[in-house]
Amino acid sequence: MTPKANTNVEAFKARGHNFNSGTGKGVQMKKFKPFTDFVLKNLVRNADIINPEALLPTDGKPVVAVVSHGPGAAWIPLVALVGKFFIDNGYGDIIGGMYPHKALFLIPGLKEYYRRVLGTPTEADTVDDIVNLLKNKEIGLTGTAPEGANCLLSFNDYVAPFRSKGMIAAAIKADASICLMAHQGAEAWTVRVNLPFGLSIPRTKGLRGFNIALPPYKINHYLVMCRRYQPMISSKELAGLSKIEVREHLAIEVEAIRQELNNMTGELKRMMNKKIRRETDERMESARARWIQKKVMIQNALFPDDDAYMMAS
Repeated sequence: MTPKANTNVEAFKARGHNFNSGTGKGVQMKKFKPFTDFVLKNLVRNADIINPEALLPTDGKPVVAVVSHGPGAAWIPLVALVGKFFIDNGYGDIIGGMYPHKALFLIPGLKEYYRRVLGTPTEADTVDDIVNLLKNKEIGLTGTAPEGANCLLSFNDYVAPFRSKGMIAAAIKADASICLMAHQGAEAWTVRVNLPFGLSIPRTKGLRGFNIALPPYKINHYLVMCRRYQPMISSKELAGLSKIEVREHLAIEVEAIRQELNNMTGELKRMMNKKIRRETDERMESARARWIQKKVMIQNALFPDDDAYMMAS
């Protein structure tokens, strides 16, 4: 990392640590550690993150992560991998926080857990609040999964239509950096109940059925990809437009982001398939080698060498 990049990161480490004693608008990334350790120890055997440097505020701007939610709880290891990357690479002091769906707070005790461990910004709940937070560089990394409740539904695309678009609007209005994050591997935690014959409901952007979330159990592989996204319009350009024009431009950005997340998901699927095939081939080759070795041992036991012949020779 260049000296300039280090300077920019240090600027985020040195400010914004006193949001009501570290809570309310975010927490230091190192406070993610209990969550990170639990998830990566108990729910995933092998997990990796591609291009995580795209999450760092090294260009002097906060980073807004736009994450593919996926069905059910498929996003959980992604958050753990992000926390691990920041902590392991010395960026644990940077303030981070996530914006979960408000329905999660109906579960007793979960709101307090999010606030204390995952930096739920409970005091920043409007687009203007978030814009000010980002413009003032009081937070280094924040993010959301804009599919929201659509994660309960099954669509033709893996990344469902977005229900919550405020964070994307805030990122563009604040000229923050945007990092797209896609993932694959935890789909087994959901059962998809779709219409037969690949049918979808007309005028629903490809709605095919619904998702039934299962309790998470340990999965073999989980892969995350990060990629920076450059909006087609800036805050300065938005400022000169009418409200209708702003909504139209933001709608274009939102759809472009969803399409890119689906493209990234396709790349990850191909990578996962190659990885699984390679590991399967390696296991088969290893099993074959063990069987050959065992067969030799059996033959030697059945037909031992003639000691007298060996001595004579």
